[in-house]
Amino acid sequence: MIHRSVIAVALVLSIVLLAVPAASQEADASSGVVVSVTGDVLVERSDGQESVSEGFVLMGGDTIIVRTGARCSGFTPQGENFALTGPSEFQLPSGSEGGLVDNVASWIQSQLADWVGESKRRPLTTRGVRDWVITSEAPAMIMPAPGGAVRPGEPELHWGTVSGVDAYELTIAPAFGDEIVRTVRGNTATVEELESGAEYVWRVSPAVDGWAGHGNWREFRVLGEAEEEQLDAAIATMDDLEAGVLLLSMGLHDEAIYRFDAATDSGDSERSARLWRSQALADCGLHKEAYEDLIQVRGLE
Repeated sequence: MIHRSVIAVALVLSIVLLAVPAASQEADASSGVVVSVTGDVLVERSDGQESVSEGFVLMGGDTIIVRTGARCSGFTPQGENFALTGPSEFQLPSGSEGGLVDNVASWIQSQLADWVGESKRRPLTTRGVRDWVITSEAPAMIMPAPGGAVRPGEPELHWGTVSGVDAYELTIAPAFGDEIVRTVRGNTATVEELESGAEYVWRVSPAVDGWAGHGNWREFRVLGEAEEEQLDAAIATMDDLEAGVLLLSMGLHDEAIYRFDAATDSGDSERSARLWRSQALADCGLHKEAYEDLIQVRGLE
């Protein structure tokens, strides 16, 4: 099964491939990350300067240069939040312990509420209403994303529809024990039998006699109850964009997307929110929607 540190590695790699210039893709992944950028922002290293974009990988000792009228926010290699308004410079501490991969995996155990100021924060329900329906020749599993996560209790699973099919066979298998198999009408199922902190695989196929084959197995995990409580306490102190990035790092793509939805209403963070939302949508296989966000980003540049 996939451990959450592996999920973090996958997130880091996908972010780097999406948003970081080629020269930065060689950077050590044990580092910090840029969450949002507006205007002209550079990072100065011993080998010169590079432009910064969302998802840029930061290393200990980097100097962030924010030009007049520009803004930049993110997390240092030590897992601390920073928010800069130009003109300003900020040198990241050296000697990071573990870096981004370890910090993302342990964010929930950290003092997240102390990372960010309270003045610009506002509460927002983490869940909303969205239509996850897509139609394809085979059921496309959408939520949870590959290697993603769900909350304990009664999590919802979502998959795509197949033309002419109105019922599907859902199979969920734990590492040990019996499989959960049920027939579901529609493309959403609420599952009560999942154990907090456990890992599972799942797949969906049309509930049609004689239908050949199943979809591929996909792995996910269930958050632990204490982990969920700490997560909720943390995101209650964050703005929508920062909370979305944290939720995405934990594999909660659906909630992350809701947060990015809200952050797109902010003029200051709309571009960054669309880029992060594009990444989350692509992780779930919603490539058309992800592409639409990228097109919108071009119009904001």
